[in-house]
Amino acid sequence: MSFDRPLLLIGLFAIPLLLWLRSTWLARELKSLRTFVRPVLWEKVSVTVPPPRTLSRMFWSAGIALCILAAAGPVWGTGTMQQASGGSNLVIALDISGSMRSTDEAPTRLGRAAAAIEQLVRGLPDVRLSLVLFASYSRVAVPLTLDGEYFLSRLPREPGDIADPRLGTQIGGLIDVMESAAPEMALESRVGIVFSDGGFHDHEIESTIEAARSSEMPVVTVGVGGNVPAPVPGPSGEPLMTADGDTVKTALEDEVLRRIAEETGGFYAALAETPDLPWLMREMLARSSWRLPELRDAATQGRRFQILLGAGMLFLLAATVLERRRR
Repeated sequence: MSFDRPLLLIGLFAIPLLLWLRSTWLARELKSLRTFVRPVLWEKVSVTVPPPRTLSRMFWSAGIALCILAAAGPVWGTGTMQQASGGSNLVIALDISGSMRSTDEAPTRLGRAAAAIEQLVRGLPDVRLSLVLFASYSRVAVPLTLDGEYFLSRLPREPGDIADPRLGTQIGGLIDVMESAAPEMALESRVGIVFSDGGFHDHEIESTIEAARSSEMPVVTVGVGGNVPAPVPGPSGEPLMTADGDTVKTALEDEVLRRIAEETGGFYAALAETPDLPWLMREMLARSSWRLPELRDAATQGRRFQILLGAGMLFLLAATVLERRRR
């Protein structure tokens, strides 16, 4: 047996003091009676002698001792308790810039990324998800939700699903938008994952990495596309042309994606080489799930104060009855 608050056990030393005071009070009462009336005459003059109340004193002492032990928090054996477990937030950012229309991934880079995201959503049914779309700017398309079907209904799968397609890809402000989609909260964990072909046209890499570090949100990056430059289709499906008449081509630029992942505590994965992204992300979420709102039963030491407290109250009740019966 051990105690959560062992200092309260000092109160046990008060019990001998109480017994001594009670005995001293009884002795003084008897001495006063002897001073005025001889003991042999007590019955004749109807003197009420203070009873020793030995049994009630024993019960008072036992009751007080048990209550003190209960207050000290006795612990023995094992029991169960509710503790935090599970519950994670995942922010999925999808590049919807014009280069994602390239067909070096079937059916397009955008379609291939959307298929991977759908597999991810269906593989993580117990994770809250948010969708961020970005190109020349970033926006939250789906706030945090456990409704996977609603999430997928808002996911663009082909260029025609994007109302305002943008050619340029800018990463500045992306982490801030992802953080706003899943703000830091007590007892919650969060991870971000970015699907992109790279090729960011701004120069906000350092500030983006610093923003991810300060937000303490690990960022996983997934490279979409091939290493061989592929034509970029225009809105009508014809290849885009430069002013000089050359075909606009794009290839996966993974250097920046790798830096973002490695310097924020995440990891980089090429989509074409990643067969089981849901498993990888579940492992990542497990590593980050140190604060969670859901509760589950867990083994712990058994706190048994209620047993001693109940017994102590019974002894005190019995002592009160015996006190009235002069025993």
